[in-house]
Amino acid sequence: MDETEQQNIESSTPDELTSRQELLKQIGDKLIAAREARGEKIEQAMAKLKLHKVHFQALESGKWDMLPDQIYAIGFLRQYATYLNIDIAKEIGLLNDAQYRLTKPLTFPDPPVSPSKKWAWLAGIGFVLLFIIFNIIGSNNDQYETITTVTTEESGISYGQQDAGATVEPALTPADGLNEPAESEAEPTVETASQITVVDTEAANAAATVQESESQPVIEHEYKLEAATGAVWMQVFTANAAGSAKGKLLKEVLLQEGQHTTFRETSESLWINCGNALALRIRVDGKIVADTGTLGGGKKILRDYRFDLNKVD
Repeated sequence: MDETEQQNIESSTPDELTSRQELLKQIGDKLIAAREARGEKIEQAMAKLKLHKVHFQALESGKWDMLPDQIYAIGFLRQYATYLNIDIAKEIGLLNDAQYRLTKPLTFPDPPVSPSKKWAWLAGIGFVLLFIIFNIIGSNNDQYETITTVTTEESGISYGQQDAGATVEPALTPADGLNEPAESEAEPTVETASQITVVDTEAANAAATVQESESQPVIEHEYKLEAATGAVWMQVFTANAAGSAKGKLLKEVLLQEGQHTTFRETSESLWINCGNALALRIRVDGKIVADTGTLGGGKKILRDYRFDLNKVD
């Protein structure tokens, strides 16, 4: 744009304006003239300044009621004027003058938040709520312990055998001493109730499992849990002694996307509570044993889920 066009644009501003709307209209005409002199469209300015099209239209039409409050509107105006390479210092000075100020109170709205940040905040709040809910549920479950009652029945003991411990010797006659019983006629052995052993099947199985595990070498595995495609909250427990429920808490963590946690454990069976399990990937000793979307049959939330390394494909 040459100097003659610049002077023509600047001379379009009147020296004395009678109302704020006339001033805004004059500013808009000046912006339109400068843009058209450059041979550009509004879309080119949008791409450069990252403002909405409605803001450019409001500035050029003089209808500032479509803009935020004056402090933001003047900021947009300065950016647009700088982009078009025109001087509007005089007009801005008039807008700041009391005669042309807005009569409504000045408010400062929150700056616009991009959708990605908004969803990130919502996701963070959601995982915090899940964390609180799982803690409440977990604390309630821990109050109930499994009690195994072993009922023993004494069978095969007749009424007459209960007093087998008492021996009654018959009266001897002189002839009895001559007729001693043969060795083949030995008295039958009677087991008393105190001699019957009651076997606790579950305790025996547990003892056998412990004995078998002691005979085998202990292998320590490296578990790596990754938040592969999104944020993941989880609790990881060892199995109890019987392997039928969760035991000690190993790890409780909230991972953002791309983060991971690692721990070493000899147990090949873990119990997992997890939010957003679809984004979780599990590696054991450097090998992927459970990829994203496969845990729990594709469920998003897992509660008391048993992960058995021996049953992984």
